[in-house]
Amino acid sequence: MNDWQTYRLEDFIPFTPDVYWRLLERINEAFWPLHVLALAIGLTALLLALRGNQRMALALLAPAWLTSGLIFHWTYYAELNWAASWFGWGFVAQAALLLALALFAGSSRTHEPSKGLSTWIGATVALVSLLAYPLIAATIGPGLSHAETYGLHPDPTAIATLGVLLIILRGPTLWLALLIPILWCVIGSLTLMAIDATGAMIPLAAVIIIAGTSIATRLMVTQRSGAGAYRV
Repeated sequence: MNDWQTYRLEDFIPFTPDVYWRLLERINEAFWPLHVLALAIGLTALLLALRGNQRMALALLAPAWLTSGLIFHWTYYAELNWAASWFGWGFVAQAALLLALALFAGSSRTHEPSKGLSTWIGATVALVSLLAYPLIAATIGPGLSHAETYGLHPDPTAIATLGVLLIILRGPTLWLALLIPILWCVIGSLTLMAIDATGAMIPLAAVIIIAGTSIATRLMVTQRSGAGAYRV
């Protein structure tokens, strides 16, 4: 038991920071300019979510999870981490879930998001992930060549998805769709903390913001419903 107390977080990461940064660089070199197309799709998904087009927004999120699983986890990250193949399956499962939710969403315009807390917070988180997250590497990180972008790298993909889902889904369906993105954000933050990366807490902060907003919104709805019932 005492032996476990001697372990540090970095002892569970089977690679050095330099090796990880080089992996990001290799992905960016190999797949540019796919980053631009992925960003355009992500922004379109966000715009559709804000316009209430639930089905198309969900459908457009799915390819980013599929490409992140195939390219990042199975093709590159598997070279460094034995668990990468399992992570890849998780990303493929999330892509399938998003497509299933899109399929059963009903008509193409099933949900008109309110202009309340969930919409504003979700849109802000998604925009930060899509537009600002890649700049972190250029400004306070290892450099622009190591920038992580939506659709190719898992962290910004998961964070942007959290934001879009908060806009268009509610109740148990929301939490079902959030499960894998939340789990990955926790894993992503722990990994970045282990290699002492700048911005390591960003994925975890996104989880706290999205989960907190969802809970707060639900409580406000419950309170309003209770107040209405009392007045009646």
